[in-house]
Amino acid sequence: MRHKNKIKGFILILFILPYLAFSAGESNEDTPQTANEETDNTQTEQAPKKAPLVRSFTPSQKSRVEALIAQIEKSAPNEVESLNFQDESFLALYRAASNSQAQGCIILLHGNNEHPNWPNVINPVRMNMTENSWCTLSIEIPDSSEKESLSFIKETPDTETVAESDGKLPNEETVFGRIGASIAYANEQGISNISLLGYGTGATYALKYSAENKLNTGALILISTTMPGTSPPFVMAKLLASSLQPVLDYYIQPNQLDKQYANARRTAMGQRETQNPIYTRIKVTSNSQFSIDENQLIQRIRGFLKQNTKQREQLKRLPIIRKSLFYQAP
Repeated sequence: MRHKNKIKGFILILFILPYLAFSAGESNEDTPQTANEETDNTQTEQAPKKAPLVRSFTPSQKSRVEALIAQIEKSAPNEVESLNFQDESFLALYRAASNSQAQGCIILLHGNNEHPNWPNVINPVRMNMTENSWCTLSIEIPDSSEKESLSFIKETPDTETVAESDGKLPNEETVFGRIGASIAYANEQGISNISLLGYGTGATYALKYSAENKLNTGALILISTTMPGTSPPFVMAKLLASSLQPVLDYYIQPNQLDKQYANARRTAMGQRETQNPIYTRIKVTSNSQFSIDENQLIQRIRGFLKQNTKQREQLKRLPIIRKSLFYQAP
């Protein structure tokens, strides 16, 4: 019996010891902090902050453009042009009109974080309008922001890429300089009838350039217009009212901010003393701007340009046929 009692006592001790050790640990945690622990806290506060962990889902503009050039040069190397502004080259994709009597040239401005052959809007217009007697020149627009990156530490935006409160757009001087260089290039091809087409943020650049530079040829075509930077949309909308070009405003399923921008443009254009040049606003019943009916878009653009821009007569000499008295048509 004594032997069994000793064994039971030994087993009981084995169960009690871990509990005593656990209780001792808890009592140590409940004790007040010492001076050494306060020093450790101070050192922690003085330690350098960790760099923000950024995850970008959009390739850099340089890599996007390089990949695009490599792709285009495989299928249509003659379309790749390198234009310059202030000793800095930028990509332009030029397609001549399919016939020798071009009606004019459409300069295409893509949206933020995109490229000159973007599959939505830009590529369909670039490829198809040349079949409708318009040359197209799609140019590289610098990114206004890295909208598709995630940072776990909030950073202060770079002052160079944030719009000023006075209505200046991000990279405005660079973008406007590139538009000017593109117009000069089109003029060198013998084309003076210039239209601007902007998609997304590119539409706002086109809008402001047209108004401030008093373009009076061709037309201004705005597709799914978005504000780059933080400027109030009402400032840009008011500028649109001073445009000398006919305006096609293609309005596609916007978010709340873009909807305010669209309404501001309509209000500004409606308050003009005269409704000339014409302003046409089309609200598209699409689920999103990523599901645009390309054929419908091209038809709208083609029809608007035909009705509201100066058109060259397409003169084709008819074949000479000698007809006898009893000639029968084939």
